[in-house]
Amino acid sequence: MLARVFTARFILFGLVLAQLADATTFMVGVSRFGIGLESNGIAAGLYHLGGIDAVLLVKGAVIVATTTILAYTAPRFPRLLVWGGATATSLGLLGFAANTTSILLVS
Repeated sequence: MLARVFTARFILFGLVLAQLADATTFMVGVSRFGIGLESNGIAAGLYHLGGIDAVLLVKGAVIVATTTILAYTAPRFPRLLVWGGATATSLGLLGFAANTTSILLVS
């Protein structure tokens, strides 16, 4: 039982870390170079509606919702935790890599 709790926490920690890395590099890139480099249409639209605060607020809400859903369903559906955690972590790492590459290319 203890191993399952540790595994769930480890997966959720990785998910949050990857998503926060994505959000941080997004914030740095947009602050330095503007929203023109952003390829995510939803993020660009939110930025035009409410600025960087709107994007970060929605990103934070999605992180909280995702971790909450995965944490509550983990005991009953452990595969959902693994697959959902892997997907969200991968998307965060992809965003981090894309943002970092864009920043390095433009700098």
